[in-house]
Amino acid sequence: MDAIRKNRLFQHSTMAALVGGLFSGTTNFKELLQHGDLGIGTLDQFDGELIILDGEAFQIRSDGQAYKVKPEDTTPYASTTFFEADTSFVISETTSKQAVEEKIAELVQGPNVFYAVKMTGNFRYVDTRVVPKQQRPYPPLIEAVKEQPTYHFEYITGTIVGFWTPAYISGIGVSGYHVHFIDDMRKIGGHVFDYEMLEGTVEVAQQTEFELQLPQTTEFLRSDLSTPDMLEQIEAAEN
Repeated sequence: MDAIRKNRLFQHSTMAALVGGLFSGTTNFKELLQHGDLGIGTLDQFDGELIILDGEAFQIRSDGQAYKVKPEDTTPYASTTFFEADTSFVISETTSKQAVEEKIAELVQGPNVFYAVKMTGNFRYVDTRVVPKQQRPYPPLIEAVKEQPTYHFEYITGTIVGFWTPAYISGIGVSGYHVHFIDDMRKIGGHVFDYEMLEGTVEVAQQTEFELQLPQTTEFLRSDLSTPDMLEQIEAAEN
C-alpha cells in the first residue's frame, strides 16, 4: 500500500446504484480498508449498516447488534477516509443534532466540499434505524427501506461517524449529513436520524480529495441507473 494520505475521501460505487437495487457486494473489506480508517456504508445484500472506526469495520444488522466484519466480506457501497481532524469543539451541555450541525457550519469553510465528522462522548439519546437484508430479485431502494426496524438508545456512550456531502454530488453520494453510530462496547448501533449529546468532542476534517471507484461487474456496467426521481428516492430513503 502507498503511504497513507490523510483526509482523502474514497468511495466505492454510488447512491444511484443503490437506488437501482444493485445490492450485491462488489469489493471486499481487505481492499476497502486500505483506503481509510473511518467510514460508513452497507454490506452485501444491503444487509445492515456499516461503520468503520479506528480501522475496524462493524456491521449493524437488523437486530440492532454490531458484528465484526471479516476481510472477505463484501460491500456494494461504502465511503472511507484516513481521518485527521482539522477542526474540533467540546460539548459540555445538552446539545441537539441541529445545534451541533449549526456549530460545525460556523467553523468550516463552506458547504461545497466534503467533510468527515466524528462525534465521541455521552449521548442523552441516539435514534437509529437499520436496513434489513434483501434477497434477489432485489427491489429498488425505496422499497427496500420501507420496513426498517428503529432503535432508541438512551444515556449511552459511543461514537457517531460519517460525512457531509455537497448538494451537487447527489446521486453519487447522499447530500448533507450521512452518519452512523456504534456504542463504546461495540455492541449496538445503526444509521442515525436523530441524537442529543450530553458531553463529548466533535471533530471535523475537510476532505482534500475525492476518489470514486466504480464496480466492474456486468450488472453495474449494464444497468440503467438513470432513475427519473432518483434524488427524491434518496431523500425518502434517508429520512
